[in-house]
Amino acid sequence: MNNYMEITKEIIEKIHKKLNEVSPVNYDCGRLCGEICCTYDDETYSNNDLIIYLLPGEEALYDSSESFELIHYDINEINYPHSWKNGVYTVRCINPPTCEREIRPIQCRTFPLIPHIDKNNHFYLIFDESEYPYKCPLINKNIELNEDFINETYKAWRFLLKNRLIYDLVDMDSRKRENKKIKYKKIK
Repeated sequence: MNNYMEITKEIIEKIHKKLNEVSPVNYDCGRLCGEICCTYDDETYSNNDLIIYLLPGEEALYDSSESFELIHYDINEINYPHSWKNGVYTVRCINPPTCEREIRPIQCRTFPLIPHIDKNNHFYLIFDESEYPYKCPLINKNIELNEDFINETYKAWRFLLKNRLIYDLVDMDSRKRENKKIKYKKIK
């Protein structure tokens, strides 16, 4: 898993195409919650705070987007692995929930699943049970996810982990969960 592989715009587009063929459930999960992950806004935690961090190479998809604002952070501004020397790009939907769905980030496409690497370097998918100012019904109600979604998400993250930067980020996040003794549910 530790081999370095560059992630290009073309690779991201191929991953998007495969992930477009699957969905967590057989209906628009946004109907369950009113698209809360795209539209959440209140006085203490605005939608401006709900930006999505991009994986290396994804930023190339947003250069001419009218739906997403592309923002760059220097590595000194955020808590990311030191290997991310060129910083981190994020996107924020300008008019939620009417963003260009066809270019939504990989993290949105694979939610509510996230990659996890245990101390023995085994890779798993787990539910993203991070603290958000809202509740995702897929997680809270333990709604069963489509098997094809789980399988394609697993393949996508397994492939992405071949990139050193992505591997370092997933490893860092995994160590944080384990150090905080956060329990997680293995999916695959």
